[in-house]
Amino acid sequence: MKSLLRAVVMIVFAGVPLAAPAQAPAPAPSATPPATAAPTLEPATSPLQLPYPVFGTPVNGVVGPPSREYPTVDLKQSIAISVARSPVLASARADAALAAVQVRAVLGNALPNLSGAASTTRFRGSVQSGVQNGARTNEAFTQNQIVLQVRQLIFDGLRTQAQIAAANAASVAAADSYRSQLQQLALNVASSYYAALTAERQTGAALASLKNAQTQRDLVAAQAAAGTAARSDISNAELQVAQARVVVIKAQATALTSLASFATTLGLSPEEIVQPVDDVPASDPGMMSTLPVPSYQDALKRAFALRPDWSAAQEQVLASQRGVRAARAARWPTLAGSASAGSSSTDLSGGTFQPSWNVGAQLTLPIYDGGIIAAGVRTAQEQEAKAQDAQLTTQLTIESGVKQALIGLASAEAGLIAANQERATADETLKATEARYKAGVTTLPLLLQAQTGFTTALVDQVNAAYGLRQAEQQYLFAIGDNVKI
Repeated sequence: MKSLLRAVVMIVFAGVPLAAPAQAPAPAPSATPPATAAPTLEPATSPLQLPYPVFGTPVNGVVGPPSREYPTVDLKQSIAISVARSPVLASARADAALAAVQVRAVLGNALPNLSGAASTTRFRGSVQSGVQNGARTNEAFTQNQIVLQVRQLIFDGLRTQAQIAAANAASVAAADSYRSQLQQLALNVASSYYAALTAERQTGAALASLKNAQTQRDLVAAQAAAGTAARSDISNAELQVAQARVVVIKAQATALTSLASFATTLGLSPEEIVQPVDDVPASDPGMMSTLPVPSYQDALKRAFALRPDWSAAQEQVLASQRGVRAARAARWPTLAGSASAGSSSTDLSGGTFQPSWNVGAQLTLPIYDGGIIAAGVRTAQEQEAKAQDAQLTTQLTIESGVKQALIGLASAEAGLIAANQERATADETLKATEARYKAGVTTLPLLLQAQTGFTTALVDQVNAAYGLRQAEQQYLFAIGDNVKI
């Protein structure tokens, strides 16, 4: 009996790692345990290894289906995969390409327009005869002509210049919008990445809690066999084990769902399971590297310097202002010059070509258009007001996002420190309570209370560690630095 108690104490004092090991050991062959004994489970390598059926009771000596090797990706690789496969990002790239094409189209209005034309005509009509001076005859003849023409805009009230400036600003805004979509996608990937890791680590914590509950149950059974504990205490310990099994099954379902969601975020099928690489130390999450928390003003300055959505909003305002200028310039006269040179036939058979040329200028002055120009100016002004309102909304969103991200980052770092202290206290309390219970100087309710506190501290530490990682990614997104472009 002393050797059994010594083994139990060694198991409890050894501690249980927060993370699941890299590979689940195969269950060692052993004799069939008594009917009252529940199987002792090793932590699974992944929530994909279900130690229990999704429905039904645990099977003695069965950990779960054989583990499989899944491809692993770190956060940078995950973002790269999502960038290559995301349809949202592909749409943003297409918008940026279309905006660049519009710049080229508007720029063509300011460049010379060179064109060539050739024609041949066969018709019958009255022509002057070359033999009988003054006499006209009715006969068929052919006329061939070739012409090279050039037209150049000279002045249009700077309308074309304003249109080019507006198109350039819109193109820059579209490119910035693409970068903003890229950063939003990176944030979504990071959130899903750490959500999957959180769910997996919570599964490991649930398995560790189950194993601890089973150890407690064995300790109570040993005490009852020694006559220092009531037989009814075994039922209370079994209840703790049963509740821990329920937590394990729920945690595994959450982990499986999180992995499927992570694959979908990457643009993959939920069937294509990929394993995120864990960057939180398994043995001591308190040793995580963290980001410094700057002042609000420093973070805000950096956000306005780096956030592409702010740059896009500014460029949209500039584009709308140039659009108003272009609409007003439609009231100005337009002056264009043109020139042409060519050669045309002069005889009845379409031969004997003679050169020809002309140079001219065209002045167009709008006098009355039924209010079309005024409507265009009004439309451009409303678009400018809309762009300015959108810029103000973006500014407020950035300011609020930076403030919330800073609060979240500072709170997450403090929360991790508190969770580490909670875990250390819970470990110490559980060990002391187990020792007192073994010595017969405390009661089972206090032991079960210590076990509950240990489980709570374990889960709190997992949530705090990955909550900090989530807060860091939210902060980097808020200041526009979560993706290096």
